[in-house]
Amino acid sequence: MGTGAIVNGQAELADGLEIENYLDNPVLRLRKGEDVRDRRQTWIRQVIIHTTKGIPGGGNKTEQDIRPGFGPAVGAGERCSRWWSKSPESAGAHLVVDHDGRIFCCCDLLREAAQHARHANQTSIGIEIYQGADAELYEGQLDVTVALVDWLTRRFGIQRQIPHRYVGPSHRLCADDQIGRVVGVLGHRDLATNRGRGDPGNAIMNRLGLAGYEPFDFDQSQELEEWRRRQRGMGLTADGVPGPTTITALRKLGKPHGMWRLRPGDVKGPRLVT
Repeated sequence: MGTGAIVNGQAELADGLEIENYLDNPVLRLRKGEDVRDRRQTWIRQVIIHTTKGIPGGGNKTEQDIRPGFGPAVGAGERCSRWWSKSPESAGAHLVVDHDGRIFCCCDLLREAAQHARHANQTSIGIEIYQGADAELYEGQLDVTVALVDWLTRRFGIQRQIPHRYVGPSHRLCADDQIGRVVGVLGHRDLATNRGRGDPGNAIMNRLGLAGYEPFDFDQSQELEEWRRRQRGMGLTADGVPGPTTITALRKLGKPHGMWRLRPGDVKGPRLVT
């Protein structure tokens, strides 16, 4: 049984999720200064989802095979951390989800920026969903990932909004000067030009949509216009970016954790491991 994710140096439990961290198992720890670096800011505004193999994509066009239930544990956290440590490029993610639904935390979610999405590293938390050799993922694994994203968005005040569909990388999300104004849950494929549609694929993004995450056309800045309307209604400066000031205003209006879209568990606060 894991002791939770590391946030600001302390382990925090997430109800219903089994999370093993790098203090539990030092093999999980990302290389400091290489695969993980210090954050230069404390406002985290994106969750970015990956699959470990990014299939289908690149030269491998095998379709993702979504299998029922959970799969066998494969030690995904240790496998990923070892692979990243041997990579000649800086690479890593904060969290890895195994086939059996177990989650591995490889660095501090608040203090450290894992090297998973280049221009968005400083502003995001990265999740790797472990994908097998046949491009397989499991229904239970994806359900756990949705629950993990629910907890992360609640814990860090990240509004539950996703790209409305995938037709290729988003010009706006790929732009260095725009990513800081983007809040939400993204696929790696949305903000990288060298990834296929299988990173992370439609299955997980569709599940988030079914869970009530709001779809927006980010290339058309649709979410900025909607949040300007909401901010004007709350008497705030209408910049369209639902940051800490907007979160505070939503809390005062009775929205648990400042979330516009609510999910199960939102009435509960973070639990520190004692």
